[in-house]
Amino acid sequence: MNAKSAIEHRSATRKKEGWLPSTRIFVHAEIKLVLSGLHDIYPPLPSEQTSIPFTTIPSEQMSCTTTQPFIFSQLPTELLREIFEYAACDTKMALQLSLVSPWARHWIEPFLYHTVVLSTAPALRSFVYALEQKQPAFAHDRVKHLGIFAHGPIQAIEHVLDACTGIDSLACGFTLASSKQLYLHGTIQAPDCPKEQHLLGLACRDGWDTTVVGPAVTRLRVHLSSSPNALPPFALPSDDADKAVGWDVLSNLQALTHLAVVYRPSQSYPITALFVDLQHLLHPTYLDKTIERAHPEIQLILVQVVGLPSAQMSAVGTLNTAALEAGGSSLKIVAERAPSSPVVQWEDSARTGKSVWQGAEEVVKDRVTQEAKRKVDTAPI
Repeated sequence: MNAKSAIEHRSATRKKEGWLPSTRIFVHAEIKLVLSGLHDIYPPLPSEQTSIPFTTIPSEQMSCTTTQPFIFSQLPTELLREIFEYAACDTKMALQLSLVSPWARHWIEPFLYHTVVLSTAPALRSFVYALEQKQPAFAHDRVKHLGIFAHGPIQAIEHVLDACTGIDSLACGFTLASSKQLYLHGTIQAPDCPKEQHLLGLACRDGWDTTVVGPAVTRLRVHLSSSPNALPPFALPSDDADKAVGWDVLSNLQALTHLAVVYRPSQSYPITALFVDLQHLLHPTYLDKTIERAHPEIQLILVQVVGLPSAQMSAVGTLNTAALEAGGSSLKIVAERAPSSPVVQWEDSARTGKSVWQGAEEVVKDRVTQEAKRKVDTAPI
């Protein structure tokens, strides 16, 4: 359950207990107008190191100290916290609220660290510094969605990955192949914990391999590199490349159920060739036929097509038509136009809880239903 859903669930509970929803809606509408007044009513403590848990604020201290009526002064602490948390679903508002006072920061901090996006080297260094001021378990407990799109420093990236061991979703936008060569220990390993991982943009420029994907990942999105130096089909050799090659390297990810590929049609790798490879991925084979090897039970493969609108629509139509004509397991292969920014889509997904695969899941469900209906209609009586 994401932060907004949790708050709405708690609000429903409050309603059953007799809380007035109209009061909550009114206060939420007024929060931007009274934000500046909070500094006068609840001035920050001299030291930012001081933490005031919300349970230690007596109700008598929640009185208005100004000469003008102030709606917050009459609210219970629990409702006030709910209002702050609801408003904190907006990142910019959360940053403003965190500056009100130490106790407000105590409430808002989980929202600020729930989804962390590091797009520049200064942001990466600042985040490392912030983590160094926290308790060792802070990043594990608070950071649930992590996006690293800064190109370095590599040591800082490794520090963040080592600290954020409780994440549910990880997005990488730095060059993984060059990082493995430049880094002192020769490799950057993804945390074991994430269930969802996105290798976007530069992360796949020189190809990619499964050693940078967490073993618990059930949902994976990758860019298909257009670099002529990338090994076909755009995957670097894995540690056991003698057993699995090409798309078959994904068999190392035993937990994988959802795959997405960001793809640009080209003459060297047309959409029809990609479709054949994806069909093969659902039933992988290996060079060494004597080795019995399990493969992940993939439920959905989403192809996000990049390019000019006309080329996008053509490729999307071609692949979806081929999937419907093939039927069976090929119904799990769905094409759609790529978002203008996969990075923004990932961040929106992390903050709202709407999966990147959500629309395609509905398509597959509808396809399976229609195929089952056709079989019933055409079955001999």
